[in-house]
Amino acid sequence: MSLYHHLDISNAEELLQHGNLVIPKKVHKDQDWTLEQLQEHLQWAVDIELYTIPFYMAAMYSIKDQGSEARRLLRSVVNQEMLHMQCAANIANAYGTELVIRAPSYGGKVPHLDFALDTPNPTEIYTPYSTAIGPLDVERINTMCIIEYPNWQSCARESNGNTDEYGSIGEFYQSVSQGARVLAEFIQGNVRQVGHFSALYPGVASMTITQDGKAGLAQVESLINLIVDQGEGLTEKKQYVATKYQNQIDDLQPSWDHFEKFSYLREQALPETYPLSFGNDRSREVQQILLKHFGEFLVAMNTVFRGGEAPDFAAIMYKVGGAIAACWENGALPVFSKVSTSSGAQS
Repeated sequence: MSLYHHLDISNAEELLQHGNLVIPKKVHKDQDWTLEQLQEHLQWAVDIELYTIPFYMAAMYSIKDQGSEARRLLRSVVNQEMLHMQCAANIANAYGTELVIRAPSYGGKVPHLDFALDTPNPTEIYTPYSTAIGPLDVERINTMCIIEYPNWQSCARESNGNTDEYGSIGEFYQSVSQGARVLAEFIQGNVRQVGHFSALYPGVASMTITQDGKAGLAQVESLINLIVDQGEGLTEKKQYVATKYQNQIDDLQPSWDHFEKFSYLREQALPETYPLSFGNDRSREVQQILLKHFGEFLVAMNTVFRGGEAPDFAAIMYKVGGAIAACWENGALPVFSKVSTSSGAQS
């Protein structure tokens, strides 16, 4: 059963109403893993990957110069976050998870992660920061660095004592990998698998899970490694993204992981962004257009990851991107849910 079985996944209005997320507790020991707990973690993984997409897209489209280095680097990250959500969903479906993809909530904490568990605490290094949707500024760049923070020390299985939350995306995915290995017998290949982006990564043997049981575990682990390697890196020593996980076609810096890209942007002069001018009718109109297109995106994602036929993905993303750009060009803050959130600014 889906964790959000009460939601109508074909109803954009319902999917745009973000609510309290089901937050499973950290599993510490191999013998404690159950299939239900792994499915909860995999829904969780999709939630985390989706969270980054509007946040990064909004910052990207706030930049006036479409050809700027900052915008091109952000675009490469957005594209890979879409890939990461696909990979997480493919793994989830291989373990029989009934996914629900709904609007993220911004302005509070990043879903499921407690960065204070990291040593050192990235929220004390990358400050001020804000989890509210906004332009590419110091607060947003710092938040991006926090999200992708490569605290490899926290990835040790014995770290963080008996806490119920994870301190980094790397630690979280290590736990998912642990649960996937323990429960490998439940893997079912060719279940609601989606293979977009394969042409960009010919070195990856498969973007989908095609084999059952332990034979499919290598495919599961490859997709987890792709997510972690592209995001914050796999090891503490400075390293480049593995060649097979590099997008050599349209990525400005294919060997840089997301954390390295954001750290680089943090050291550069901020690009010019669109100013906000609240309250005019056109601003409200373009915000409603964005909500409409983002709702269509959510319905399409739920449809395709439930095994249905979705409309043309590129066309959907083009509409969402165009609507975000229209918001900024008309002085409006992009909105991605029906529920308003606080600013989330931290200092």
